[in-house]
Amino acid sequence: MAKKSSRKRKKASTSSHRASRPTTQSTSKSSQRWIFWGLIGLGVILVLGLAVLGYMSTQESKIPAQERTSVHEEIGQPVEGRAIGDPNAPVLVETYEDFLCPHCAAFTSGVGPELMNLVKEGKVRWEFKYRVIFGADAYNADMAAECAADQNKFWEYHDALFQRITADGKIAVLPKNLKSLAQELGLDMDEFNTCFDTRKHLKTIQKEDQLAAARGVQGTPTIFINGQRYQGSFDAESFRAAVEAAIQQ
Repeated sequence: MAKKSSRKRKKASTSSHRASRPTTQSTSKSSQRWIFWGLIGLGVILVLGLAVLGYMSTQESKIPAQERTSVHEEIGQPVEGRAIGDPNAPVLVETYEDFLCPHCAAFTSGVGPELMNLVKEGKVRWEFKYRVIFGADAYNADMAAECAADQNKFWEYHDALFQRITADGKIAVLPKNLKSLAQELGLDMDEFNTCFDTRKHLKTIQKEDQLAAARGVQGTPTIFINGQRYQGSFDAESFRAAVEAAIQQ
């Protein structure tokens, strides 16, 4: 009896042990399913988020030009082609630049915002002038910017073109890309294309470049503050100090 009882206990024990296995496997599979569907859910959320951001970006680029805030509206000072600021401002800042010059791009991103603040404060009138350092590609960029100036959008095009060149390099100044940028900014494309394709402003740019060379401008950016060449550092604080000093003279 003891032996049978022992065998019965052993069978019961074995049966109990075997019964526990399916429970463990079921729990494991259930956990795996939760993880699987959780990852899918996160992926869907990520894709939807990216889609929303892309849509918002696309919609922003489709905003009609008349509904966008212009540089004139942001600064609150008059814009005349490549000049911005009060004609009677105490300080005239002239910047000789080449759109393909990386130092000019650095000046635009580093000092440009502070210079615009000085314009906004009525202390400065800023005049952008062409100095062609990088040849034919630079002429294309200048002609496009001048065509934008015809539509009183020079400063919008100026900022966007520097950003595009910094990101994409010389490919940004291919004619098709210069035109694409104009379209993104809401310019009248019939007028812009005619202006650019006929090289309407080429002689003006060449003449200004020659005058710059005669003035001793051999590199870019070259800056004049009230007719005096700026020799300071290209940082916002130093530049503002130079302008404030010119006001006191």
